[in-house]
Amino acid sequence: MNRERFRAHVASRFRFLAIAMAGAYTILNALLAALSPLTAGWPTVAVTGVAVPPMVLAMVYAIIPVARRFGAPRG
Repeated sequence: MNRERFRAHVASRFRFLAIAMAGAYTILNALLAALSPLTAGWPTVAVTGVAVPPMVLAMVYAIIPVARRFGAPRG
């Protein structure tokens, strides 16, 4: 029983990781695509400074809650 519980725990962690990574990748690329016309010619540090705040908000209020909901242990 303990071994099955461990496997379920590991599987839920990988599920959480996969969902969080996919969400972060999607949101980050959408943000950078939306900002690219406004930040053309800006240094990378400046573009990053503009992109980080909305990315953090998206992670905290959208991606992580979804990943927790769907990445939770089953059973």
